[in-house]
Amino acid sequence: MSKQVTQITWLLACLVAVTAFATEPKSDDVPKTIASVMDGTPRVTFSPCPDEPQIVAAYSEREPQWWGRLQVFHRKGDAIPWEYVFPEDYEEYRGHYVVRFRWVRLERIAKPVLEVIESTHMGNGSLRIWEVEGRKLRLMLDTTVRGRFWSVPEAFGVPENGEARFEGDHLQVEYRRAADKSSDVVSLTGTVAIQDLEGRALPSRRFEQICVWDAEKRIFVAQSPTTP
Repeated sequence: MSKQVTQITWLLACLVAVTAFATEPKSDDVPKTIASVMDGTPRVTFSPCPDEPQIVAAYSEREPQWWGRLQVFHRKGDAIPWEYVFPEDYEEYRGHYVVRFRWVRLERIAKPVLEVIESTHMGNGSLRIWEVEGRKLRLMLDTTVRGRFWSVPEAFGVPENGEARFEGDHLQVEYRRAADKSSDVVSLTGTVAIQDLEGRALPSRRFEQICVWDAEKRIFVAQSPTTP
């Protein structure tokens, strides 16, 4: 009998614990403040959206050029009612730290978009452009602009088993109108350093790439890079 009572007591305790866990508010639902974002972080950089200053991008840098995290909040005074959500799979491929982030106005898009250049610890990184859509962030472009240059076209003359890397901190990023003025174009330019299998330096090559707007999918599509 006592064994049955013990089992029943244990089951009731488990039930209470599960119920308490289910009814407890999620930490994401608890309002935050700007002060709480800055708490315990050596350096935080805030960048309000030019057209909607209540939308704020915040980069918390834990170790310079090593660890950091970018978040986008909706702000009301010092309070943060909610955070704009990145896609779930973004956590799998986001960089270890942010090299640069800024809001950019484009001709054919109503609101400014968020440009982010990220990097891994190995120095490889991507340009990502995000659009605020409701309470989410939608990815409009993802292309390599820093570190190792993968899938190099033959025109660049990289020997078999050789290596190509972008020189400098990252490619230069510019926004302009298409030739027919129908859409925006993202222009990427820079220089590629080339080495052979033995690590010997070969002549550098210029790099140019454009990312054209796909109006139906509402994304930028990176075209094949060229070397003038």
